[in-house]
Amino acid sequence: MVVQVEAALFISIPISSRNRIFIMLQGGWAMKIVSNVLLFFGLALLDGRALSARNVYVNQVGYLPDQQKLAYLSQSADSFFVVSAADGRIYFRGRPALLSSGDAASGLTTYLLDFSAMSDSGTFRIASSEKDTSYSFRISDDAFRDVFATSLKGFYFQRCGTELTSQFAGKFARASCHLNDGTFHSSTGITGSKAATGGWHDAGDYGKYVVNAGITVGTLLMAYEQTPARFERDDLGIPESGNSVPDLLDEVRYELNWLLEMQDTTDGGVYFKVTPAQFAGFIMPSSDNSTRYIYQKSTTATGDFAAVTAMAARIYSRFDSSFSRTCLERAELAWQYLSAHPEIVPAGGFHNPSGTVTGEYGDGDDSDERLWGAAELYITTGADSLGVYFENHYADKGVISYAMGWQNVRTLAQIEYLSAHRQGDSTVKSALSGALLNYCGMLAGVASKDGFNVTLNPSDYYWGSNSVVMNNAVLLLFGYRLSGAKTYYNAALSQLNYILGCNMHNMTFITGVGANSPMHIHHRPSAADGIADPVPGLLAGGPNHNVSNDPVLQTNFSSSTPPAACYIDDQGSYGSNEICINWNAPLVLVSGYLDESPATPVRTSPAFPKKFGLEQNFPNSFNSFTNIEFQMAEIGFVTLKVYDVLGRRVATLADEVKQAGRYRVIFDGSRLASGVYFYKIMVHPMNRPEEAYVETRKLMMVK
Repeated sequence: MVVQVEAALFISIPISSRNRIFIMLQGGWAMKIVSNVLLFFGLALLDGRALSARNVYVNQVGYLPDQQKLAYLSQSADSFFVVSAADGRIYFRGRPALLSSGDAASGLTTYLLDFSAMSDSGTFRIASSEKDTSYSFRISDDAFRDVFATSLKGFYFQRCGTELTSQFAGKFARASCHLNDGTFHSSTGITGSKAATGGWHDAGDYGKYVVNAGITVGTLLMAYEQTPARFERDDLGIPESGNSVPDLLDEVRYELNWLLEMQDTTDGGVYFKVTPAQFAGFIMPSSDNSTRYIYQKSTTATGDFAAVTAMAARIYSRFDSSFSRTCLERAELAWQYLSAHPEIVPAGGFHNPSGTVTGEYGDGDDSDERLWGAAELYITTGADSLGVYFENHYADKGVISYAMGWQNVRTLAQIEYLSAHRQGDSTVKSALSGALLNYCGMLAGVASKDGFNVTLNPSDYYWGSNSVVMNNAVLLLFGYRLSGAKTYYNAALSQLNYILGCNMHNMTFITGVGANSPMHIHHRPSAADGIADPVPGLLAGGPNHNVSNDPVLQTNFSSSTPPAACYIDDQGSYGSNEICINWNAPLVLVSGYLDESPATPVRTSPAFPKKFGLEQNFPNSFNSFTNIEFQMAEIGFVTLKVYDVLGRRVATLADEVKQAGRYRVIFDGSRLASGVYFYKIMVHPMNRPEEAYVETRKLMMVK
């Protein structure tokens, strides 16, 4: 039965489990259950009070059908309902459970709304029995697909040294900028200039910093290498889209090309940054005509450079062998510089020279950058000396005891060594595995006690706190892949939920994503382009309890303000509302990994091979995902199947007609046990169906 009404009225109707009654109200709906009576009200007014979403906190983007689904309420209620956003039909009813009374981070008393048992797809809202309703959200396999795509394209909008055309940037098109980078600063002891154009603007300013580029590129390349099937998209709308190379790798290569320019090829050292002496004003980048300087060489920058170019050497080898070789040569050259300079350069770490006030990224310890460089070069080359270096130093200053960040990439080095296909030292890997799982257990424990299930202690709400949340999610996903413990997967989901609306501000922290998102980020192009909307896909830094470092925060909050509350959507708040490339990178990894929409195999080359062929999978051995390439000399019907040692088929990777060409597919073995498997291709040429090309190869999965 459907009852149509035009105003907010009290309507009492006896209900039973067999007779659901829906009342559609102009402008919305609301409902309340009292005893055995169902009351529906209009959203506009109820008892003279406007209904609000302020007390119901949901992931404003969405949830996965068969996974955990949590929302939050900040006032007590007898029940909550998940209802269709289109017609108000009830799909789920549950009871709120007290989660945190006087939550230390937010100051709120919060209640958990768990509707994980609901698997229906569609667009929904949550309403409480106390007259609150949420923003709408989707339940879908591809709930996070647009988050991944938007946050990855955010890097395109940060490109320096090139025009962003309307074809790819839409209304955010802008002219090319900073084409004269850069002039050697006097602190280098060098006069003249060196080409250092391109790359990404680092944050809300227009500087370019190698150490922050390092962890950003490293995180993105790690995402692709560890789970390539999740990051194969080649249709994100950047100039390189459609070139048969995943757009993630195309975008990262734009930054890698700049990094290569920052190396002195005479000795392998890498210059620290390219910035003016003072931050530019809130102007468009093409209007910034300041002199932009190249600053001193640095061993922290050189270590990061060695790591990411070593990663690039192995990851891009299947797409561009020449670029791959260049990256390896440069990585080895950087390692030579580090070997020749065993003490940190400059002495005490990089500091801005007198007269320079742009980002300093101060770091007086380069041991973690050296460790990361050694780890990646060992994984790429297998050189015993590099493996020994890592094994001798991996535990010098802790083993997976904090999330990675630009200032300390030790955890990144340890995770990479642990996850690598190279066998490595079993004792070291065992220690790393134990440390990772212990750390993930700690994170899950912190989240379980927090009012929004976030992995931050109250003291963790500092500059860039949202990046800590996302890097914690990265570690939780690695812990899940290692152990299969669903607790870690669910905790990672909760971290993304926090970023997407399950926080005390009831907003997503990503520009252009969700119903309520930042509009006034500390980002020069967004402030100067004359467009109301900010550049999309950029993650704001998030709550920062160190309010004395930010005049806007200091004006609006105090030392007694709950730390999670210390955020404001204000252009002037660089301490809470700036964006930064290294904050976006783990967001790309987490949203891409959690995207459960089907992946499409990538055709890797338009060239026609002269014969049929099946290549050895790579990497081999592997943890859960591996690449398998085959080639077709002519059109034919192809099957590609994977079998266990008993001859039982465990996967079908191709079963269709294929044109002549080279192809790559991803084998996802995450649900299978470790061991030896065989993959077999059979091709029947279309014009000679009685003939067959058959080849079988062996692969090894080690978890």
